[in-house]
Amino acid sequence: MKKTGTEVVFRWFEDLWAQQGGEAAVRPPQDASYAISGDGSLVPISPEAFMRAHRDLKEGMTDIHLGFEFFASDGDQVICAMVVKARDKVSGKPLAFRSQFDGRLQGGQLVSAANAIDYFGAE
Repeated sequence: MKKTGTEVVFRWFEDLWAQQGGEAAVRPPQDASYAISGDGSLVPISPEAFMRAHRDLKEGMTDIHLGFEFFASDGDQVICAMVVKARDKVSGKPLAFRSQFDGRLQGGQLVSAANAIDYFGAE
């Protein structure tokens, strides 16, 4: 049975944010693009740099929860906005930041992704 775009993307996020080694199963799509927000502007980074930054960030957090503010799937296109909430592993203080995602699927696979994360937009 073919998975829907929603199922594919939710699984991708689940693997990406899993506490126990999820990114080993997550390979960025060939034409993925990522950006980090700084002072209101987006700075593009490579998928490899994104995965390193994501791994480093995740290693410092515990109790990670994703809250989708918006999610839409139209055929092969999926877009969403979410807030990531967690606790700092050292201090135990809560932290939060926003992420926007735009993905394209083909044959039940995520083949294109644009992900913008606003680390400075913490609640």
